[in-house]
Amino acid sequence: MSDYLLREDAPISPETWAKIDEMVVTVARKNLVGRKVLEIAGPLGWGVGQAPIFGFGLSDDAWVAEAPQYTDLKEIAAEFTLKAQHLAMAEQTPYGLDLGAVAMATLKVTAEEDGIVVDGLKSKAKGPMPLGDWTVMGEPFAAVAQGIARLRKAGIDEPYALILSPLKYAQLASLMQHGRRELAMVESVVKGGVHPYVAMPDDQVLLVGAASWNADIVLGQDIVTAYLGNEGLDHRFRVFETLVLRVKRPECVCVLA
Repeated sequence: MSDYLLREDAPISPETWAKIDEMVVTVARKNLVGRKVLEIAGPLGWGVGQAPIFGFGLSDDAWVAEAPQYTDLKEIAAEFTLKAQHLAMAEQTPYGLDLGAVAMATLKVTAEEDGIVVDGLKSKAKGPMPLGDWTVMGEPFAAVAQGIARLRKAGIDEPYALILSPLKYAQLASLMQHGRRELAMVESVVKGGVHPYVAMPDDQVLLVGAASWNADIVLGQDIVTAYLGNEGLDHRFRVFETLVLRVKRPECVCVLA
């Protein structure tokens, strides 16, 4: 790890650092939704503060990337403290070190990242398409198919991905008739996956053309843990990252509502 994270200054063993890193990675992979939908550019490093967003246009009957606009990467962070007494307990007893505080800090970071990505996508969408009644067999598939038709008409090809609330996912997964599962039908046309997202409103579903030339996530510093220093006998840490959502073709987003 780079010196700017001050990890070598922390009075904890390499084994404890490995457990902290493992917890951060496990929680992030389990909970991040945006990264399951969009491709990642990077990580490029903490020192990268801006990313170009290219548009595309025709010049002499040839498609070409236009002069980019630059956007700032945002840093998001959450902190946790390891108490000296708990570190001593982990060394002197078979209980081990409880890393729940690490998990909670990581959850805060992942929630903020997904907020940036999902809200950023939603802000680019045009007027909503009809959502329909997701308690009735066939209506979710019809709504998604109509949304895909809009994306195709705008020149947005596969893969498509669907982001929806846990309630909407439960409604979708519960529908079955004559051996046909509604979820399987929707998944057959949404190759980028159907992704529950806890902060998604129950009355909205987000359909995204997920190819990297439509939108992606730029990572400067990927999620990492740094040592901040001691507070008396206890020790404070920061889980942080830098990123920005790039929506290159706003027509790649469709909201069903």
